[in-house]
Amino acid sequence: MNAPSVTPTLAKLCSELDRAERELVCADIIDNFQRRDIEMAEARRRRDAIKTQIAIFDDAEGRN
Repeated sequence: MNAPSVTPTLAKLCSELDRAERELVCADIIDNFQRRDIEMAEARRRRDAIKTQIAIFDDAEGRN
């Protein structure tokens, strides 16, 4: 019996990237500036981490 893969697929990463970018847009319209800055920083970190995962995925696929 095979264990399920924990490696995200490219489609899942792209979906997560779309969501992270929406979260960044939503954070930008928060009217409490301190909260806005905190949430935008978190959303940027998440978005950038997902972009890094996609780049690694693309690089690994390019080698095969």
